[in-house]
Amino acid sequence: MPIPRQSKSLTAGVLAVATFVVTVGGVGGAAASQPDDAKGRNTSVPALPAHFAQQKVRWTSCGVDVTPKAVPGAECGWVKVPLDYADPDGKTVELRVSRVRAKDPSRRLGSLIFNPGGPGEGGAGFVADGNWQAGEKARARYDLVGFDPRGIAGSGQIRCPDGAPEEPENPPRTEAEAEKAFADATQRARACQRASGAVFAHMDSVSVARDLDVLRTVLGDAKLNYTGVSYGTFLGQQYMKLFPGKVGRMVLDGVVDPAADMQQVALLDVKVSENALRRYARNLVARGDDRLGDTAGEVVRRLARFAKELERKPLQAVDGEEFTDAALSGYLRTALNDEESWKQLTNALVAALDGDMSAFEHFESDTGGERPTPQEEQAEKNMSLSMPAVLCLDSPSAPKSPKEMLHTADAFAERSPLFGRSLAWQMIDCATWPLTPTGVVEPIKGSGAAPVLLVSYTDDPRTPLTNAQAVHRQLDNSSLLVRKGQGHGAYASEDPSTCTDRAVDTYLVGGKLPDKVANCLS
Repeated sequence: MPIPRQSKSLTAGVLAVATFVVTVGGVGGAAASQPDDAKGRNTSVPALPAHFAQQKVRWTSCGVDVTPKAVPGAECGWVKVPLDYADPDGKTVELRVSRVRAKDPSRRLGSLIFNPGGPGEGGAGFVADGNWQAGEKARARYDLVGFDPRGIAGSGQIRCPDGAPEEPENPPRTEAEAEKAFADATQRARACQRASGAVFAHMDSVSVARDLDVLRTVLGDAKLNYTGVSYGTFLGQQYMKLFPGKVGRMVLDGVVDPAADMQQVALLDVKVSENALRRYARNLVARGDDRLGDTAGEVVRRLARFAKELERKPLQAVDGEEFTDAALSGYLRTALNDEESWKQLTNALVAALDGDMSAFEHFESDTGGERPTPQEEQAEKNMSLSMPAVLCLDSPSAPKSPKEMLHTADAFAERSPLFGRSLAWQMIDCATWPLTPTGVVEPIKGSGAAPVLLVSYTDDPRTPLTNAQAVHRQLDNSSLLVRKGQGHGAYASEDPSTCTDRAVDTYLVGGKLPDKVANCLS
């Protein structure tokens, strides 16, 4: 039985890390050197050669490398950016971009660039196949533009060679297991570095924010109009800090807090998972289902005891695979994010408590899962590498030794027997990364930037509302729009909210922000 891992994309939105900041002017401008934070750091990069700003995108129909199902009128092309902004005359990277023109071209406002987050998600396909279309009014007035960040999807994928050591299926608990996990992770990262080439060392979010400014200029926009979801909100904040005078209308949806370090955010992920479990337990009891316990507290305690039992003696499947406490944690974190799967989850848990794990073997198909296509499998492999490639450069705060990781995992497990240890060990990639982090952890004020709109669900399982509230306090000028309910990415979502979409479109089209804190009840 395949053991489901916590999708790294679920963690990405909450592994908020900050990045080394360099203040410069727009593309093609003179090099700038001025204080860029409270500590007065004074840094600069060379001016970009003019040919970056002067390049023209050759728009053509989108091929299957972007999406096999492009919407009518979708166009794709390439934009060239420096590999290393400290050496703009050196090597370059080609970014895959897509565009769907404004439906009302006579009243076009410019481009609205979209980033779906991750880090590790490519945005070109999201726009080209219509998976993201903005709200109706914004779609009429803007060219929607998606891009694949450097090293991701169509923009020169970083990769790992076949035969690289795999991650451990279960979190290590002894020093010997931890040392082996560290050795394997170190070997894996170095093999991936060799296979990926020069871009591997330049995947940081500051470089991607600079790429955004090149893209803005090439598209002919005086200001950046931007919508970022999840880790895309962190990217937007980096742009605000680098280019405050170039910020146009910016929507940050499902907000990442740059003032929280990796361990703080991993602990927040533990708390979010525990809160989701308690919501599930309360719902179960409210529906009169007492198969896991008579009260919500009893449900939680019983599952925690079950995890301890699985730690000592995993259940065995017919094919020899084990159902461990780590497997239970992975199933729970995935299923708790989707209320529609709660009934199937309960049935599987009841059976597993009686020693029958067969329901979990079919759990994915029971809840509507489909086998991925080869292209989707490749995209998932790229994303699973792209995420640490970005996060480990952006964040300096992962544990650095097997002993420290074991200690951290033990502390996390004290907070949550069900989720703590597994979530702590997700930091192993950054604990063993072969490159020195360039990031710092600090709030971003966005001084001098135009006002931005923050958006969040009340119950976001990936980037909790507390993140948006913290960033709202940190930014000099922002409004916070809160949509009631559970989800991740509240604007132009698969479950549309007329209130949310109207408020965001009013800002994107007319520049009018809602109240400092506004609420949408549906």
